[in-house]
Formats: sequence, structure tokens, C-alpha cells
Amino acid sequence: MSLMNHRPICVWFFFIKITAFALVLTFSQETQAKGIFSKLKELKSRIIKGKKTNKEPTSVLFLGDSMSMGAFGSTLDSRLRDAGFEVHTYVAGGATPYYWLSQYQVISSDIGFWEKTPKLERRLKKISEIPKVEELLDVCDPDIVVVQTGTNLYSSLRSKRREQSENIQLVSGLCRDMAEAVTKGGRRCYWIAPPESHPERFSFELQEQMSKIMESSTKPFARFFDSRKVTEFIDPYPETDGIHYGATEAKAWAENVAKDFLDYAGVEAVGRRALDPNEPFNNISYKIKKAEPVDPSAIVWNEIDVQVKLKTKTVMPNVKSVTYRSCLVLYEYEVTKVKSGYYPYDTLRIAHFGVYNRKYTSKSRYRVGYEKAWKLMPLSAYPSISRIQMFDDLEADFDKPIYFIKQS
Repeated sequence: MSLMNHRPICVWFFFIKITAFALVLTFSQETQAKGIFSKLKELKSRIIKGKKTNKEPTSVLFLGDSMSMGAFGSTLDSRLRDAGFEVHTYVAGGATPYYWLSQYQVISSDIGFWEKTPKLERRLKKISEIPKVEELLDVCDPDIVVVQTGTNLYSSLRSKRREQSENIQLVSGLCRDMAEAVTKGGRRCYWIAPPESHPERFSFELQEQMSKIMESSTKPFARFFDSRKVTEFIDPYPETDGIHYGATEAKAWAENVAKDFLDYAGVEAVGRRALDPNEPFNNISYKIKKAEPVDPSAIVWNEIDVQVKLKTKTVMPNVKSVTYRSCLVLYEYEVTKVKSGYYPYDTLRIAHFGVYNRKYTSKSRYRVGYEKAWKLMPLSAYPSISRIQMFDDLEADFDKPIYFIKQS
């Protein structure tokens, strides 16, 4: 009787044990499955992460002059970004290798400056110090450097102050130095030569000469793009400056450049192909030189604040030889300091009133070596003064503008 009473209890305990064992087994299998899935997810994450690391975007440093300030530069910049490149754009109006290379003095510019990176974009009317390319290479660490330049070197190529052979050597050396500088550390260079200019501004022979000089001097370091082959200057001259393109033509030029650049870069552009991996990049000793200016006709000369020292005077005319009651005389000064504004020359010419109301002025008595600080404006800013008779027996120099003391 007692055994009969305990049998249901035994059956019930047996059933509980079976159920508990089944639950434990199920939980164990489920936990194991979850562990495997978790490990698979972790492995997949590592693979994806590894793929992203291998596909970091190729970095491009884009340097340009005023040609890149408008539609050409913005179009090329956009095309490179749309193609997946990490682009760092720096454009300075009037720029040449003189501006970018560290072996030349720091240059300011009031012609315009445009900077666009993955983090910021700004456009400035003036900039006190245009960054040097060596600094930009260090900060941006690009794989490829795009250099758009050349129009502002025409003045150097046709300068009358040197022999033609020296002009060629100067321009060739500048281009070679620039291309070599940007490729140090294993980087690649893409060089954009000037587009076609109006033949009355720069002759076709001069333009052809510039292209050949640039191509031969940059060939060991860069992919060369001759923009004249895909451009034609169609606007009238001198109604326009004969250099800068309208938006439609500039965009078309940029599209051609972008297409060639993408063909050049391609899939192989990811990563670096060292030109000289053993060459130390930072151990360079530079001799600071005075930068030659850009093409004066391409510059908009504005107010400057300078410290000067009188170097040469025009011989003062006799009061009786002055046609009217007053006259101007031209003096040449040595520039000792540029406090503000853009002025790239060593010397500066100022027109003074030598005679005023039939009397000699105090400026007529300035002696060589006289030092003074002035705020100056181009003489052309004062049309009424520009029409006054001016005596000038200085050596001809058509590159430099003539200044006048700023009038209140």
C-alpha cells in the first residue's frame, strides 16, 4: 500500500529530471550556436575593416593660379572629389613656382586666395603669406600633386633685362625645381600647362616655346598636360585681358583635364610609387632668394605701405623749362620693407611734384640715401595728376608701375 502511494511521486520526479536535462541540453546548444555566430560576426567585421583600410582614398594636392580661381578650378576640384579622391586645393592669384617654393621668400597676395580641404573652404581677397609647398606636403601628405601654372611666367620668358637664353634657363629651372620638390617622398606630379591665350597678348610662338620648356623640364617628374591642345581663346582683345576664359570655355577645359587625370591616376593611383624612396625629404638647406614678380599686366596694383630708401633721381628741370606751373619728377627707391599690400620688386618708382606753382618743392631737394615710409597708390588712380607733365630720365623699366603718395 505504501509502495503504491510512492509510485506517482517517483514518476513525477523522473519526469522533472527528464525535462530539466532537455532544457539544459537545449540551452547549451543555443549558447554554443550564439558563440559561433558572434565569432563569425567579429571575423566579418575585421574583414570589412581591413577592406576599408586598403581602400583609403588617394589624396590629391591641387595648386593653381588665377586660372583656377573660377570655373576651371571649381570644376576640376569637383570632378576629382566626385571620383573619390581626397582633395586639398590651394589657389593663389598670380602664383608661380616663386610663390610655392621654400627657397624663395614668402609672398603676400591681394589678387585672391582659395583654400578647400575635406574640412574647410575659404576664399580671401588678401593673404599675407601664401603657404609653401613643402609645408603643404607635410600637412596634407598627398599621393599626387596637381600643379596648374605658367601664364604668369610669360613675363620672365620675354624679359628684356636678360639674354633670351637666360630667360629660358630661368623658366626651365623654376618648373624643374617645382616638379622635383612635389615628387620628393615618392609622390607623383600632374602638370597642367597654360591654355591658349589671345595671340595679340602672347604670340603663338611664345606660347609654343613655353609649352616646350615646361614639358622638357618637368618630364622626368610629371605627367604633362598641354592645355593649348584642348582650348581656344575666342573672346576679343583688348576688350578682355586675352588670358582668362569665360565660364563655359573654362568648364570645358577642366572636363578635358579631369578625363586625362583620371586615366593617368586610375586604379594604380592608390598607394605610392616611390621615385627615390631613400632620399631624405626634410633634410634640405634652402638659400632664401628674392622672388621675381609675376606678369605685371596680370596684376591689379593697389595701395601699398612701404619703407623705402632713395636710390636714383631724375635730374631736376629748370623752372622755366616746365610747360605749365607744376611738373612731376620720377624717383627710384630701394624697397627696404613692405608693411602691407603686394609689391614683389626690389625697387619702386614714385612720381613727386618737383615743381609746384613755379616753385621747387621740398621733395626736389631729397638726396640719395633719404629714407621714408609712405602709403602709396598707383599713379593711374589719380587721372588728373597723371596728365601733368613728368620728367623722367631713369633707365626704361616697363615692368614696374609708377606710384604716387596716397592722397586723403
